[in-house]
Amino acid sequence: MSRFRHNQLRAINATLRGDDIFVLMPTGGGKSLCYQLPAIINSGKTRGVTIVVSPLLSLAQDQVHSLNSLGIQAYAINSESTVEEKVSLFNDLKSSDPQIKLAYITPEMLNQSTGVQDLLKELYERKTLARFVIDEAHCVSQWGHDFRPDYKHIGFIKTLYPEVPIIALTATANDRVKEDVKKKLYISNCLTLTQSFNRKNLHYEVREKTDKTVVSDIYNYISENHPESCGIIYCQSRKACEELAEELSGEYNLQIEHYHAGLKWDDRQRIQRDWHNGVFKIIVATIAFGMGIDKSDVRFVIHHSLPHSIEEYYQETGRAGRDGVEAECILYYNYSDKQKIERAIDDGRGSYDTIVHKKNNLNKVVQFCENLVDCKRDQILKYFGEKFDRVFCYQTCDNCITALNYKFVQKDITATAKNITRIVKLTQKQNISMRILLLLIKGSANKELKQYNIVPPLLGCGKDLSVDDTKRLVHSLIMKKILIESSVYNRIGYASTYLFTGPSSKSLLNGDARVSLPFKEPLIRPE
Repeated sequence: MSRFRHNQLRAINATLRGDDIFVLMPTGGGKSLCYQLPAIINSGKTRGVTIVVSPLLSLAQDQVHSLNSLGIQAYAINSESTVEEKVSLFNDLKSSDPQIKLAYITPEMLNQSTGVQDLLKELYERKTLARFVIDEAHCVSQWGHDFRPDYKHIGFIKTLYPEVPIIALTATANDRVKEDVKKKLYISNCLTLTQSFNRKNLHYEVREKTDKTVVSDIYNYISENHPESCGIIYCQSRKACEELAEELSGEYNLQIEHYHAGLKWDDRQRIQRDWHNGVFKIIVATIAFGMGIDKSDVRFVIHHSLPHSIEEYYQETGRAGRDGVEAECILYYNYSDKQKIERAIDDGRGSYDTIVHKKNNLNKVVQFCENLVDCKRDQILKYFGEKFDRVFCYQTCDNCITALNYKFVQKDITATAKNITRIVKLTQKQNISMRILLLLIKGSANKELKQYNIVPPLLGCGKDLSVDDTKRLVHSLIMKKILIESSVYNRIGYASTYLFTGPSSKSLLNGDARVSLPFKEPLIRPE
């Protein structure tokens, strides 16, 4: 290391002065050094042990191994730790000259362990509690993409230990999340250090996902572009993760393993270690394999299915290209994935506000995938409140590459949108599905449509549109809440998704709202 990265030195000096800090750095920006270096410095206002609150066991263990290999005494203690390990840590920290400089704990232990709380009280009274580090601080906020309930309560440390500085770090937080985290930790007036979210070496692309061919599509992409490279494939469920890994290894003979939170702790450790050491190249994982993965030479990140939020997408794609070399981020998109995730949100726990928030986050990912016009990089950065001129994308996203040969013309299609809304209004009591609606819009002669009694001009109102453009229009009406989707369960618990008119439908049907959509046309260049 020849020099500090952007804002690292400011963060280090600030925490050594005893200041509270909120550090927002992109993945690979060097967040860990902001507290690891101060932890081993004996000068300055803060001395003693640095307590690092980390959300994942694997993340903490990786950090500890890395520090120990450098001769720095660090320790991770969690629910998996033995009694002997806990006693060893506590005895060292209670000694007159503790050797351990960094102690990693989970938020659960911080909140629930009386032994940890007694230890912190003793360290504070002896003035050997140097600082608290809240890693992956977006987990504190209920508006963050990976909210953890135990993180919500850790603000008590500022009340009990007011003279101990806090340094909160994250790679993914928009303005709302950032302010909520600072409020929850009682550090609203802290020094806030931010930098650009732009990962210049990453290429972004969304590809159409077809259930029958997605596995072979992924294999073909890897074999043609990255046959010897290291990569990550993200899936939404443990089952999908296992099935995809089995098919890619069994049918296509790829060296591959799967990773999710349902595996035993020892198995997860082994898989992560073997992947990191190059025993195998590709790992298929759920979101459990996300935060703190520090492997520099990941050349591709593939999303087999839809991420839940832009933050989640940004963090997971951020695993690629940490060495600064070009890397690719491919997202396989099918609208049906959105419907599956929404059903899971409805079935899960959470207040009404939480459910609405999760669905809004999901809709933003759908809009990102279906936006054929705007630069992908610009969309991501705009979400985090950062201004960006797409000219500096340099064709490193699919939309900017498309713009070299095509233009998009915004066309008013209010009349068609009204007719589609009228179809749903007339048929919603019969539980109309997306598939049936699309057939009605296209004017299909399918016999099963007769029961809906839809006739021209409503029947076939979108016959002049392509199938893809028809889907885009219906999805756009859902995003605008002109139409809404809702899951209906049968007697054996099987869910089906149906369409209904939404709260914004009246404005459209009354003529108070208009609907437009961009359409692709070849770019005609002057000869």
